[in-house]
Amino acid sequence: MIDSIKIILRDFSGDLKNCIPKPSRKLIENPGEKEYDNYRLPNRAKSDRHYLTINHALKTNTIKIVGSLRKRAYHKASFSDLNKDKFEQTIRELAKTLNITFEEIKKARFTDCEIGANINIRYPVKEVLHMVVAYSKLKRNEERIDEGTLYFEGTDKKLKLYAKDIEIAAKSHWTKQDKRKACYARLRECGNNMLRIEFTLKYQRSFNHHQMGYIKNIGDLIEHYHDLYAFWTREVARLIFFNYLDYSNAQLTEKEKYIINGLEQYGFESFAEEYQNLCTLNSKTTNSIKTAKSQAYKSICKILDEYYDRKTYNMYNLRVDIAKHLIRKSKSENLDLPLLLRNLWGNKS
Repeated sequence: MIDSIKIILRDFSGDLKNCIPKPSRKLIENPGEKEYDNYRLPNRAKSDRHYLTINHALKTNTIKIVGSLRKRAYHKASFSDLNKDKFEQTIRELAKTLNITFEEIKKARFTDCEIGANINIRYPVKEVLHMVVAYSKLKRNEERIDEGTLYFEGTDKKLKLYAKDIEIAAKSHWTKQDKRKACYARLRECGNNMLRIEFTLKYQRSFNHHQMGYIKNIGDLIEHYHDLYAFWTREVARLIFFNYLDYSNAQLTEKEKYIINGLEQYGFESFAEEYQNLCTLNSKTTNSIKTAKSQAYKSICKILDEYYDRKTYNMYNLRVDIAKHLIRKSKSENLDLPLLLRNLWGNKS
């Protein structure tokens, strides 16, 4: 689940003897007046080694540890997700490396917490990304979609969906790139496409907004680690898909015909904005405008849910692939599988 994170340790009692000093790019005339020291902390992988970045504020004796704990636990080219036991083991090892107690690091605060999973899907990831048209009213950023990456960006959180195998190959050492690209291409030809779905909760208030306000420090993350799966499945269920519409055997109302024609002609984003504006023309108050926009948006989503093309890859196919992933995980982890599957299908009962 957890990947990158920023851990904030105040009143640091340990030392950074196991870290590698990172030379400053700026000329420091008086080194004794420095406010920060910067370090890198490598993991023990023999190849595809990952480095955490460590920033030490000298005046306040606060350190910030930034980077991927998942990659630290494994290596940069791993598809493995970080389960609860491995997360705790990684935190314990990190405390030992910094020469502090496990209890001290458990009290550390954190920000920018990435919560994600690598899902093996049956359809090309790049094509799936084009189908994901909305999430939680966050701004959709498709600048890198042809490279295999799609973003949804908000103030307190963001979502990143991307082809994990393409990313690993692209970020590999140049001596390994061609070999990995060829290897992953063969896997894709066999129907093995690795999609990573990764939510970033940026602040404490982000956890508060998602029914996890009780998670405030690293110790809370360890204790409530499996609650992250519940959050992740709830949010995945909020993805809006638009592949193709199949209404050949349906008796459509005039409203449905209008929405379908608009979606097919203008696409989801452009039509959703236009339709919401149209539906607010007779609204006079702030609340009535908000209600009209919400109802218009729900009407569009209802069309996508009722008339999606079942012959091509769709949101329900993705949920099936995710369910298979969760079922496999539940064999080795103590997951509340019925809850996660209900969340995945948007069932609140």
